[in-house]
Amino acid sequence: MARSNPSASLPRTLAGIADADDFRSVIATALAAMPIDDDTLRRGVWTFVRGERDAGAQPGDVIIALTALVDAAPIPAGMPRRARLRQAILWCVEAYFGHLGGLDTPNTTPSAPREASNR
Repeated sequence: MARSNPSASLPRTLAGIADADDFRSVIATALAAMPIDDDTLRRGVWTFVRGERDAGAQPGDVIIALTALVDAAPIPAGMPRRARLRQAILWCVEAYFGHLGGLDTPNTTPSAPREASNR
């Protein structure tokens, strides 16, 4: 189902561009901190993604932008970087669509299987 976004056809304002740059800066700063503060990073990702979504950006474009931010961060290559990128993308999906499809969010427990009827 496609999201209806009336602002998608409107050009970005100078303030909107500046806000997106500020949110990218927050994410880059959080990724450069040692140790990384997950709460600050998550809030930065959510704010950036929601702003991009509201400006009409497609989810894939937002993921590409986040990938570039993680790739530019001083995080060791290999598993540490892939794990950080995976988490950022999960937060991106959560912020863009309002939920995650898996069980990777805190405080999420699987529901019990539904009983099937023999009728």
